[in-house]
Amino acid sequence: MKHKIEHNSLSLELKDGRQLGFAEYGDPDGKPIFYFHGLPGSRLEAGHLHEVAIANNLRLIGLDRPGMGLSSIEPKRSILSWAADVEAFANFMGIDKFSIIGHSGGAPFIAACAYVMPHRLNGAAIVSGMAPFDIPEATTSLALGQRVVNSIIKMIPWVANIMMKLTSIMLNKPGMLKQMLKQMSEVDQLVFREPESSQAIIDATKEAFRNGVSGPSQEIVLTLKPWGFKLETIIYPITIWQGGMDKQAHEMHARIYAKLMPNANLTFFKNEGHLSILKNHGEEIVRSVCY
Repeated sequence: MKHKIEHNSLSLELKDGRQLGFAEYGDPDGKPIFYFHGLPGSRLEAGHLHEVAIANNLRLIGLDRPGMGLSSIEPKRSILSWAADVEAFANFMGIDKFSIIGHSGGAPFIAACAYVMPHRLNGAAIVSGMAPFDIPEATTSLALGQRVVNSIIKMIPWVANIMMKLTSIMLNKPGMLKQMLKQMSEVDQLVFREPESSQAIIDATKEAFRNGVSGPSQEIVLTLKPWGFKLETIIYPITIWQGGMDKQAHEMHARIYAKLMPNANLTFFKNEGHLSILKNHGEEIVRSVCY
């Protein structure tokens, strides 16, 4: 039996006047897990794990990063500054310790939180995540087209705006979206053939552009720069989850995390993709962060 997904989308005001958007799923009385969305993405992505959270008595909270969804843009933000936003949110909600899960573009921010505030964490997981691009293998493992695009954005940051505008347009053009989906692995395409799953993914991604493309574009540029810390210095144990069929985040990125972080633990599914891993192994993933 499926439960109706009823998310409570709200925002709170941070000390500097910015808004931080969030949405709650799962069991409101359960153990807290903060979900960090992909890029572009939004708090609504946490809804993909609503059923799993209900079944495991977990309070799942999706957070919008700056400039996406309900969250204000922060011109001076960094990868590390996200940890301060998360800590402020936890303090506001009266949550002392919590777990964190980050998918895809959310991975850098999981690493940042594990680096800055391990004392606040009950568990941490990176799913289909991208690694720091100043590590040579993170770049050489990418397809040629993506390497070229990343190089151009590093030299000409405003190109990220064009990329995000095209993405936003594609999400609203069924024909263009269909062509974009063909770039995914077959196992991920299967996820999109389920109307309910497909619409939920599209809606969560569209929400990233609620206030335009500035937020997602800014974050693309940030992730291509040095993150401000080294993975080798993160001693907090993080579980890494990766599919061998992932065409969006190459498995080398997962192996970089597993190799460089002293207490990382990699779980690899050779027949899973970028999205299918969450759909098919969501319960294992959330349980890995609930100590």
